Amino acid sequence: MKTTRTKILAGVVLLAAVLIITGIAWAKATKTAVTGITLVTPREEHEPLREWIDDDGIWHVRGEVADYVHVGDLEGTGVGVVNLNLEVDPFTGNGDESGYSTSEMTWGELSGTFEGRFSVTYTGWVGVGHGVYHGTGDFAGMKLMEDFTVDLTVGPPYVVNFEGIILDPHGE
Repeated sequence: MKTTRTKILAGVVLLAAVLIITGIAWAKATKTAVTGITLVTPREEHEPLREWIDDDGIWHVRGEVADYVHVGDLEGTGVGVVNLNLEVDPFTGNGDESGYSTSEMTWGELSGTFEGRFSVTYTGWVGVGHGVYHGTGDFAGMKLMEDFTVDLTVGPPYVVNFEGIILDPHGE
């Protein structure tokens, strides 16, 4: 009788543990909308790693460094390294850009780093882009996905307007 009671008690404890762990594993991820601006200032004292104009009139820049200041839902500073390909003709302003950035940020009571990659397509000196950044610190495990626009005819600093989502897999 005592062994039966022990087996039943052990089974109940095991079942409770499985239910608790499953509940934690099944916690819903949250998506939170964020908006703001990023002021991008190319570093004047830094020369790109390489730049040239090809036979088709495309200006290529590799390894250009810029400083960031983030204002809005996300606050902080950062740095980006970009590769740029733009038509030299001043009337078109068409091309593309890609790069990598890392930013120390705060969001409410949280602080940490978001780092990742972005890409931009320019038409008439106005760029439309998308970036995906992974978090560390308080943002560990989170992902920032943003869509943004930038107008190269105004600046520096260039104003990047962004709307994004922070995905928190830890959930509620």
